[in-house]
Amino acid sequence: MNNIKTIVFDLYNTLIEIKKSNRFFLKLFEFSQDGFGMDTSLYLQLVMKNDVEELRNILPAEFSNLYDERLTELKEELDSITVYTEVIGVLQNLKQDFRIFMISNLASPYKEPVFSKNLDQYFEKMIFSCDYGFLKPDKEIFKEVETITENSPDEILMIGDSFKSDIIGAKNMGWRYLKINRKTPISKDYEIKSLDEIKTHVTMCKRR
Repeated sequence: MNNIKTIVFDLYNTLIEIKKSNRFFLKLFEFSQDGFGMDTSLYLQLVMKNDVEELRNILPAEFSNLYDERLTELKEELDSITVYTEVIGVLQNLKQDFRIFMISNLASPYKEPVFSKNLDQYFEKMIFSCDYGFLKPDKEIFKEVETITENSPDEILMIGDSFKSDIIGAKNMGWRYLKINRKTPISKDYEIKSLDEIKTHVTMCKRR
């Protein structure tokens, strides 16, 4: 099955989904008096590159006040998260033949479902942007997998739903890739509808 030795997964909209999205951190920005003195893009990057406690120090006190006041909305989001039906079986199966990693762009509270849903047991290492200070498609966040595994680029397969973050990131590294596309008709030969298709499609993965 080619020479793929390591499979790297994205998290949200790949393994799990938020059924009731409150856009929690974006709402904090919208409810603030002046956007915490920055534009939306910079704010969201800070949110995904830092732990909440670090954000409390970086951002004005208004952030902490709004965060604490609206915490129930965050809890509603987290409580609504579900694991896609095929995920557990796929991870159990793949773990027998491959080293399994995760790379995810997320704000730190959104790590919680990985543990509450017991997904952490399937991954050799989980690399979260809020812990590493880098966001996909930045090469720095992908390099951690190569450092740990000592695999060559074409021995690593990236699977995610975002073309910009996952597919472009993998291309830039010289990794192989598959794009999970659950919602629209398949239009590319590297797209899959379900993670069940990984093993049958692994020989079709592209390397740019």
